[in-house]
Amino acid sequence: MPLYIAQTTVAGDDAAFALADALERMQPPALQAECYDAEGRAGMVQVAATFSLAPNEVMLAVLAEAFAADAFEVSTVSQTTWSALTTLVGEAPARALAAAVETLEPAPYGVGAFEIEDGSGLWEVGSYFSDAPDIAALNGLADGFAAKPFVISQVPDVDWVAHVRRELAPVEAGRFFVYGSHDADRVPNDPSRVPLQIEATVAFGTGHHGTTLGCLRAFDGLLDQGLRPTKVADIGAGTAVLAIAAAAVLPKALVIASDIDEVAVDVAEANVSVNGMDGRIECLEAAGFAHPRLHEAGPYDLIFANILKGPLIELAPDMAQHAEPGGLVILSGLLQVQAEAVTAAYVQAGFTPVAREDLGEWSALVLKRN
Repeated sequence: MPLYIAQTTVAGDDAAFALADALERMQPPALQAECYDAEGRAGMVQVAATFSLAPNEVMLAVLAEAFAADAFEVSTVSQTTWSALTTLVGEAPARALAAAVETLEPAPYGVGAFEIEDGSGLWEVGSYFSDAPDIAALNGLADGFAAKPFVISQVPDVDWVAHVRRELAPVEAGRFFVYGSHDADRVPNDPSRVPLQIEATVAFGTGHHGTTLGCLRAFDGLLDQGLRPTKVADIGAGTAVLAIAAAAVLPKALVIASDIDEVAVDVAEANVSVNGMDGRIECLEAAGFAHPRLHEAGPYDLIFANILKGPLIELAPDMAQHAEPGGLVILSGLLQVQAEAVTAAYVQAGFTPVAREDLGEWSALVLKRN
């Protein structure tokens, strides 16, 4: 199975480290991204990222432009890969176990700790090796952190480019047709359909995840009922797919997309441009509504927030402050088991539930400001 190496150069350590961090949050993510002084180029830093899947070249170009870096060069290295996976309770033990795995010999070339979002409190620790790992050493560490024994397997040789393209096949949500650049030839030739070109990126929200799909379906249903908002805010916009959808069907509406992450804002601006909407959507860096422009432009008659349960509940009072009486909010980023708690927080803040749709384990909520 090959590894993919994407390399570029950028001016200064700060930009290099920020770019390396962004590469590790791409979809597919870099297993690791390292920074080196660029030989013979004073002040320039080389950034090299290793991927187990073919990196998204559109997003590499977006990141290069966002960080004023040279164009990425991508090469492949033949590699046999073993994976080692386990689960345990709690974030701190999981991260400590991941750090311990990194000290093993042979050393893994990638280690990660991720929460399993099912309300169980379990975390998964995964690692990848180019040489067969020491099973006894791994399970000795598992015992020390009260984790389950590691499951070791050799990763099969797969055509990952074809696999990723299958996984990111176009998504249809009512009138909306969400696609990546590799599926441009599949856009329907139908004036009633609304194509949205969104790439899998460092930012969340391609339309393939149940939460984004739920928001698009909720919005499509409201449009069918005659909703025509004039001021729209997309809070925690990620790729800005929801803001772009709104701007596409509401040509006279004010649309603002905000995200707490600077790189996500860069990605949002790139997607706005790709969809030919320069000047139609304002992209801002902000935590929640904490930006003067969001205050100035409000109140809004439609607000999207596709984030997580905790931030959604914390934002409920701000949502009430920035939503027009009678205005709607479309919320997701939450599991079905979390929907009641989020609904209760918004009812307390002055909203009335309008609709809920469950897609798989995820929920999307529509509520109206009293």
